[in-house]
Amino acid sequence: MPVLDRITIYPVKSLDGVELPAAVMLSCGALENDRRWRLVDMERRVVSAKRMPLVQAIRATFLWSEKGGEQGIELAIEPAAIPCASPSLQARLRHLEPATFPLLPGPQGPCAWLSEALGLQLLLEERSDGGFPDDRDAPGATLIATATLEAVGRWFGLSLEESRRRFRANLEAGGCDAFWEDTLASPAGKPRPPILEECGDGAMADPYADLPPPEPLAFTIGGARLRATNVCRRCAVPTRDSRSGAVSEHFREAFEARRRATLREDVTASGWNTLYRLAINTIGSCPHPAAIQIGDAIGVERPGR
Repeated sequence: MPVLDRITIYPVKSLDGVELPAAVMLSCGALENDRRWRLVDMERRVVSAKRMPLVQAIRATFLWSEKGGEQGIELAIEPAAIPCASPSLQARLRHLEPATFPLLPGPQGPCAWLSEALGLQLLLEERSDGGFPDDRDAPGATLIATATLEAVGRWFGLSLEESRRRFRANLEAGGCDAFWEDTLASPAGKPRPPILEECGDGAMADPYADLPPPEPLAFTIGGARLRATNVCRRCAVPTRDSRSGAVSEHFREAFEARRRATLREDVTASGWNTLYRLAINTIGSCPHPAAIQIGDAIGVERPGR
């Protein structure tokens, strides 16, 4: 049976994640404090690694203080790992010192430091109830099998840690095969009997051809219940080195070719508009927040059972 092997949240959207032994899942399916904060410019446009590869060169460590649960952020920059920065920006970055800030807007928070690092004025926005998910229709935690990340790593000569950093999933499942998570979001359903009907011109028609594919499946982790929604469409972030932002040439083309060659028989990709997809999006299906922890069994709810 699949089990929960890893929990990762990303408190500030696009910055580094933090691994946790346990977490609280909100009723919407999001993990507490995941993507709770995001950076925006003075016109309220989101500043993320999708838009600005330089964000990937910022190292962030998240520290929870012991007094009142106040959260602080420690940021460190690696000047040697920012080939995408201009010479003038690299010169400024060399003079930035690692620093610790509470996650607050204004002068007490990290905005001034990050503005200097990225070369534009930034603001910090917060949403405590569900954070800022990429998919607003599926705001739950993202799920992937550890074996999937290992398989993709082998395609491109990446370590498991680098695969994790590129695809940034919240939950990892162990005890299952690669791409097992696809079977939750895009199940192929039970094999249909080969019944054919004769058409007027003597041709044979499949009476099942127009039937919709099976619905995505619900599953439980500890005290939480989620429903898969779709296999995640990926952006430009996985095509880049997670530490430097340097682009891996022809990454997407090679990825899609490999995905096509390894698509499982128990998965249907008929609803996918691209094979550049990995991990699954979810939505919460539980009226109250619930606790999850590493080692929890992942139970799949299959129709008719």
